[in-house]
Amino acid sequence: MKRRLALLLAAVLLLGGCASLPEPDELYELEEEREIRQPILPEEGEAPEAAEPEYPAAFSLPYQPNQTLDPVLCGEGFQETAASLLYEPLFTLNASFQPEGVLCESMEWDETGLVCMLKLREGVTFSDGSALTARDAAETLQRACESERYAYRLRNVAAVAANRAGKVIVTLTAPNRGLAALLDIPIVKWTTAGELVPTGTGPYRLVNESGSAFLQAREDWWQQKRLPVDTIPLVPAKDQETALYLFSARRAEMLPVDPTGDPSLTSGKAQSTGQPTSVMQFIGFNTAEGRLFADPKLRSIFSQGIDRETLVHAKLVDLALAAQFPVSPLSPLYPGGLERAYSEATVEEELKKAGQNTGEIRELTLLVSEGNAFRNACARFIAEELSLLDWDIQVAELPWEEYLAALEAGEFDLYLGEVRLTADWDLTDLVGTEGALNYGGYTNEATDQLLLEFAGAEDRTSSAQRLLSNLQANMPIVPVCFKNYAVLTHPGVVEGLSPAPGNIFRGMENWTIHLKEAPVEAPEAEPPEDAISEAA
Repeated sequence: MKRRLALLLAAVLLLGGCASLPEPDELYELEEEREIRQPILPEEGEAPEAAEPEYPAAFSLPYQPNQTLDPVLCGEGFQETAASLLYEPLFTLNASFQPEGVLCESMEWDETGLVCMLKLREGVTFSDGSALTARDAAETLQRACESERYAYRLRNVAAVAANRAGKVIVTLTAPNRGLAALLDIPIVKWTTAGELVPTGTGPYRLVNESGSAFLQAREDWWQQKRLPVDTIPLVPAKDQETALYLFSARRAEMLPVDPTGDPSLTSGKAQSTGQPTSVMQFIGFNTAEGRLFADPKLRSIFSQGIDRETLVHAKLVDLALAAQFPVSPLSPLYPGGLERAYSEATVEEELKKAGQNTGEIRELTLLVSEGNAFRNACARFIAEELSLLDWDIQVAELPWEEYLAALEAGEFDLYLGEVRLTADWDLTDLVGTEGALNYGGYTNEATDQLLLEFAGAEDRTSSAQRLLSNLQANMPIVPVCFKNYAVLTHPGVVEGLSPAPGNIFRGMENWTIHLKEAPVEAPEAEPPEDAISEAA
C-alpha cells in the first residue's frame, strides 16, 4: 500500500511533477518561425532599457479552446490563467499563504474537530444570473476529492454535503484546523460541471462571437470591484511552447511559467513578476541504522553547512527563497528566530567534535533526478560545500525512474528532492513514520505526536513552533529553498501586478493596464473622513 501511494505522490508531488494538459483535437497553424529565438526573463544585472514601452491594442491571453476550462480538471498553466477569471473559490491565499474568505463568509467546527460547517456569502450570483447555492459548492468539492489535481490535498475528507440551512458540511477522517487553506478550489454551477466551460461566479464570462473567443467583464459581478479592462481576447494555443511563442510575438500579454524548469527562460527582455509557491527543495537522508546519517547530530551539522543565500542567488538567480524549515518563509508560521547562521568554520569544528576527522575519506553519493539544469546545479553546489574533512560527496544524476527506484529501495546516502507542500503545511507524508514520501526511513514518536497536534491545533502558531523546533533538533530532512514561479508581461503594460500563491489576479482592481489608445488607471484612493473635515 505504501509503495502504491508513494508512486502516486511521486508523480504529483516529488520533483515538481504536475499532470500535463492533454493535446487538443485541432492544431493551430502559426508562422514557421514560431520557435522562440529570444529568451524571456531579464538577465541578472541587466539595466532596463530607457526606450518607451510598446503598448498593445488589447490585453490578450492564450488558451486551449478544445480543452475544458473546468477548474477541477484543467490543471496548471495558461489554461488555468484564463479559467481563474471565470470562477471563484471558497477561500483564496494571500501573499503569506493565509486563507481569506471569498465565496465563504465564515466557518465553524464541531467539538470533535472532524466536522466543519461553511456558510456561503449571500447575494453571490453566477454569470447566468442564478444564485450560488451550497449544493454548487458541495458538488464541486466532491468532484475535487475524486480528481487527479485535488485528490491528494483532500485525502482526509470523508464526505461533503449541503444541509437544509444552506451550509456546506465537510467531514474529515482526522482533525485539520488548516482546512481553509486547502479550499482555494474554484466553484462551478453544479448542473454545468460536465461542460467545457461551466458557469462560474467570477468577474468575467466567456463569449464566442464570429469564431473568436474573449472574456467579457460582468456588470452584475457580485463583488462590484473595478476591472482594469472590459474585454480580454483569447488567443488559441495548443501547448505551452505555442503559448510562449504567442507571448514572444506580442500576440499574448501575460504568461505564467516555472523559470527553473526551462533554462531558456533565464534571460531576455520581458517583465517578470515573482509568484510565491509551496514548492520546496530539500536534502533527504538515509537514516537507516548503520548509515552515516542515522546520527541526527550529523544531519544538523549538514544543514548548517549549506550557504542557502548564496545558492539561491548564484544557482537559482533569485528565483527562490532560502528556507531552513519546511514552511514558506513568507508564512507567519515560519520560525525566523530559530534560524542558524551559515558558518563553514563552525561546521568543520562541529564535524571534528563528531569524530569526522579520522583521515579516512568516506565517499558519499547525492542522488538527483536528471533533466533540470537549475536543480542539478544546486545539487553540485551543496556537494562541493559539504565535501569537508572525511566527506567526499559525489552527485549522481539519474533518470527519473531509476532515481525513484533507488529512493524506494533505500539505496542512497543523500538525495535532492522537490515537493509541493499543501498550504496547511501538513508534513506527515514527508517526515511521519509511515509517510509515503519518507524515503529516508525517519522514525520519531515525538515528531509523530507533534504532527497530529499541529493538524488539530486551534493555536496553529504555537503548535507549529513546537513541531518545527523538533524537526530542527532531529533534522529528518534539510529544507533548502522555496521556488517562485514567474508571471511574464511585456514591459510597461501592466502596473500593480502582485501575484499570490495560486492567484495571479489577486488585487486586479488595483492594476493599471496600458493599451495603445489610453491606459485604464486605478482610481485614486478616497481621502479619509477626518482628512476631509480638517480641510474644511
